[in-house]
Amino acid sequence: MPRKRKTKKTKVEVQKDDDEELEEELKNNEQQTPKKPPSIRSQLNLLTVPILKQILRYNHQNPFGIKQVLLTRISYLVKNGGYPPCPKCKYGRLKLRKPRKTTETKYYCPGFPSGFGEGDSFIRCNYETDDCTKTNFNFTNPIHSQIRRQLQKLSVSSSLSPKPSQTPPSTSLSIGQEIHGYIVNEIESVPEYRLTAIKLQHKLTGCEHLHIDREHKNNVWSVAFQTTPRDDTGVAHILEHTSLCGSDKFPCRDPFFKMTNRSMATFMNAFTASDWTMYVFSTQNQKDYFNLMSVYLDAVLHPKLDQYDFLQEGWRLEHENVNDSSSPIVLKGVVFNEMKGAFSDSHQLFSRRVQNSLMPASTYRYESGGDPESIPSLTWNGLKEFHAKHYHPSNSRFFTYGTFPLTDTLEYLNDYLINYTKQQKAITSTLLEEPRWKQQKTERIACAPQSFVVDQEKTTTVSISYLLGSIRDVWETFLLGIVGSLLVDSEKSPFYKKLIIPNIGTNYSPDTGFDRSTLNTSFHVGLQDISNGDVDRVLKLINETFAEVARDGFEQSQIDAILHQIELGMKHQDENFGLRIITNLIYSWIHEADPVESLKSTKFLDRFNKEIKKNPKLLQEMVEKYFLNNQHKLIAIMNPDEEYSEKKKRKEMEICQKLISQYENKRDIYEQGLELQKRQSAPQNVDVLPTLAITDIDKNIIQTPIIKTQIGNK
Repeated sequence: MPRKRKTKKTKVEVQKDDDEELEEELKNNEQQTPKKPPSIRSQLNLLTVPILKQILRYNHQNPFGIKQVLLTRISYLVKNGGYPPCPKCKYGRLKLRKPRKTTETKYYCPGFPSGFGEGDSFIRCNYETDDCTKTNFNFTNPIHSQIRRQLQKLSVSSSLSPKPSQTPPSTSLSIGQEIHGYIVNEIESVPEYRLTAIKLQHKLTGCEHLHIDREHKNNVWSVAFQTTPRDDTGVAHILEHTSLCGSDKFPCRDPFFKMTNRSMATFMNAFTASDWTMYVFSTQNQKDYFNLMSVYLDAVLHPKLDQYDFLQEGWRLEHENVNDSSSPIVLKGVVFNEMKGAFSDSHQLFSRRVQNSLMPASTYRYESGGDPESIPSLTWNGLKEFHAKHYHPSNSRFFTYGTFPLTDTLEYLNDYLINYTKQQKAITSTLLEEPRWKQQKTERIACAPQSFVVDQEKTTTVSISYLLGSIRDVWETFLLGIVGSLLVDSEKSPFYKKLIIPNIGTNYSPDTGFDRSTLNTSFHVGLQDISNGDVDRVLKLINETFAEVARDGFEQSQIDAILHQIELGMKHQDENFGLRIITNLIYSWIHEADPVESLKSTKFLDRFNKEIKKNPKLLQEMVEKYFLNNQHKLIAIMNPDEEYSEKKKRKEMEICQKLISQYENKRDIYEQGLELQKRQSAPQNVDVLPTLAITDIDKNIIQTPIIKTQIGNK
């Protein structure tokens, strides 16, 4: 039973202390006052009781008691660590069961108080476990500015910073260990996110695997392939679609869609970026996890890649009315139509053309999604060849996150990978960094007139784009991200004051900001919906703003706000935290950067604070180096063309007629359309897909506690 303690103001019901060591230390402190208290305790004694309680709450520890009790508790936790919050009720803390019978679990959660008033009840929790890892006590990121200011006054505040945890993850793996065909290369704790990162490599194929061991019910699995395009056919995009049209083991059209009512997945999707393609899902059910993994693995490694699926998802010639052979023959296809829509959107068109023009010597000069004018040049054989070359385990990155046993996942993966051998990557030549320009360039872009423009005299978009450093340099990327945010992300930012407030245009240009989606990062800034006569004025303002920032620097309050946002981002660990990790890491990981290094936000914040203290002009020097003295910059100017849509339509008709002329018998086009329609409407055998039984679903419902309070007198 939880005991009650009396304070001067009210009675509260709290949990017992963590273990006997803490109780003994409390008892000793009551009986005698040490002549020379420990240095940490003496420093903490400078803080007020509310601050001490706030620090304990931040670390999910018991915040109740008089000051001496709080000091003893924090001193103990700094030295020994504390038990984490209960993963079930979220509000209670795990406790070591003492004494413990042989049939009882080692750790349990007693529950938590419903409130802090006189008549509040204690909500029981029945969670039990034999596996629990103590967490480090954290002083580095207090959630309140007052705490931060007081901690900065402590002369030994650095000694209060948590040391990296040496506790092995729940998988009990060790570096160098071989398990199910994998070698464990690295095990590293990341305390700020309460996780342990495990890097492995498959011996036979050489593929990398990153596992994030973290107490979280929403487990994530993903596989990503480096898919660098060498033309504008959109082969990577079409392959992403076509691979999801059935596989050897699951010959069912669109298995992902049909799995929605056979699964408890919280997320299922696939993405095609400029140089990678990723397939990812998340679920809270372990049986469902392996069901989905089996469907995903077979889809990417053993897809059917049927010719009619290629015609459906990529492109095809077909009569406008499939059942009427006298109707016009037109170009159709899921990806073809999708990209026609993308290229008709002026914002998307501008961003895509800027990237193509800023990096014209590398793979980024090509449109990975596909240019509608080039998509029809892709053949079915070309699609299959691209899959054979790029969708090989040696060219993949596997990622897992959560609490499901890693060993079981590795065993399942190895059963698929054991039939492959390591192949030399033949695509690394396309991933060389962009050669630097000696002078700036200008790109003019035409787009369709936009009906939503308020002022028809203001339809021009202009921006300046700069090629920056390599995403493989994690520290440099971190710094450039801060600089980019300081330049444009708030109402206090220099470019907001110079470009937005004067009302020259309606908003920033579509690509404005720091971009880390390519091997070389970039920064873009400009305005949209300006008059054509204001182009030179905007370009002059941009150059003047960079010069002013390099000379005068940023406001300190602005820098503090950006750092605070980073700290808040570290604390915002929601149900999709695992998904956010992989979608952020993949951009650098696919280019052979260390994915674990990118997670160490606290390390980079600490380094930034030291560097900026040692060199107050650090950010100004970054602006001077990457913007004022950077000749690899592109001026992009976009104006509407009244004949844009008509020109695109004529071009499409020319391509269509050229393709039609290659058929000796046009009747083949008609019959092909009928056959595709027949296949699309044919019933599918969904029984080949895995599903969940009632017994696979946990009957225990995790209830979210509801705390009722009253505001006012009524």
